[in-house]
Amino acid sequence: MPPVQSPGSSAPVPWIELWSLREETLLEELPADAALVLRSRWGDLRIPRPGAVLTETLRRMLLGPVQLDNVPGVDELAARLRLLRALRELGGLVVRSVGAPDGEQPLLSVVPTAIGAWLDPVLVPDRRVLRLSRFATLRSSGRNLVLESPLSQFRAAFTRPETGWLIASLSRPVTLERVAERLPLAAPAVRALVAHLIATGMVEVAEEATAPHDAVFPEDQDPVLLPWSSDDLRFHWSSRPGGHDREFGATYPLRGRKEQPPALKELPTGPRIRLFRPDPGVPDWDTSLTEILDRRRSIRDHDSAGLTLRQVGEILYRSLRVRESTGPGAAREPASRPYPSGGARYELECYLTVGHCTGLEPGVYYYDPLGHALVLLPTRAQQAAMLLDEAQAGAGMTSRPALLLTLTARFARVSWKYSGLAYALTLKHVGVVQQTLYLLATGMGLAPCALGTGTTPLSAEAFGLDWREESAVGEFILGALPG
Repeated sequence: MPPVQSPGSSAPVPWIELWSLREETLLEELPADAALVLRSRWGDLRIPRPGAVLTETLRRMLLGPVQLDNVPGVDELAARLRLLRALRELGGLVVRSVGAPDGEQPLLSVVPTAIGAWLDPVLVPDRRVLRLSRFATLRSSGRNLVLESPLSQFRAAFTRPETGWLIASLSRPVTLERVAERLPLAAPAVRALVAHLIATGMVEVAEEATAPHDAVFPEDQDPVLLPWSSDDLRFHWSSRPGGHDREFGATYPLRGRKEQPPALKELPTGPRIRLFRPDPGVPDWDTSLTEILDRRRSIRDHDSAGLTLRQVGEILYRSLRVRESTGPGAAREPASRPYPSGGARYELECYLTVGHCTGLEPGVYYYDPLGHALVLLPTRAQQAAMLLDEAQAGAGMTSRPALLLTLTARFARVSWKYSGLAYALTLKHVGVVQQTLYLLATGMGLAPCALGTGTTPLSAEAFGLDWREESAVGEFILGALPG
């Protein structure tokens, strides 16, 4: 959709259609084979016998956004159509931009995030009602504004304030005509910007030509999308590969920028309580795994007798201790615990809020997994009571639980090594620990119950943590089975 300009007119065009290649793309020319090779994150694309026009176009696109009309040999319609067909074959390597008449930074650049993505701008009448998708998210990249959506194979980058105003105008149902009136841009430029955004799927067009307050959008009627919140869908999309072009996996993104966090955190100061160490072999309560799995339940009623310190020691020993370590003396590093952890990160920590436990004073404790001991924290009694009250409400209990286990994560332990999946991996670790606690508690004849959530500021204050560095990610309550 080239900008509108009358033949022979010297008037400046309101916008410029620009083409370029993704930034990381490399071009290799093979004269002996009469071929080109485009190398990108998606592998190598070989183009046999590209011809002079396509070769020169790709050379220019490699350097930055270009107008196809400026490439020698594209002045004829047939040549231009052949070039467009060839560019379409490149799919996700081609970036489309809407340039400004002043020749400065483009108003908008649309970058494909999937190998087969191809942008076809969609022009709509001025009176059609538009709206930004509720799954689209605007963020800063540090250099410009970026619009993304889990439902799109593109991201849109804005480097100029005018286009930021455009996004603000589309935050509620509005006609294209009204959008054009609000912006300090020529109407054809606004139409071009909107056409590009509609093609990404991040701007929706109402199903029928109606007034904005009566507009119905396809997204709101899609039964598959109705159950998803924007946050949940974005988290799912960003924590698995294939739907985006971000760095993903064991990329060690912080290596050379930040020291790797230690495998074990520095122990807090305070009175230490040594815990019972059971025989690591067959437990006294030997029961088949099949029976334990069948009996496992969430139990929200606790006997008034409470737990015993021996039971607390046994369940922590069998679930969270450091069972193997390597290295000499004080430099020993934990290599294994009873639960699996991706990349042996073992970022989870455990804090105990004790309500009623024989042999253990009420209060808040940190569990030392290497020394298998509890460290009493200087938490105020009121804070401990609030944690137990919150757990009681979360579980729907009629009284406070005997014991609340709070799992926290030292996030940098995972994000130092992994890109994209760090937080998702932590939540998986929480799940396997909670299942381990369920099975142990069932075998020991205790009353277990995992909680859905907890209050981050309350637990951070009670444990003396900076929640940005280490924060609660899972809660679990334990008590004695009701008599």
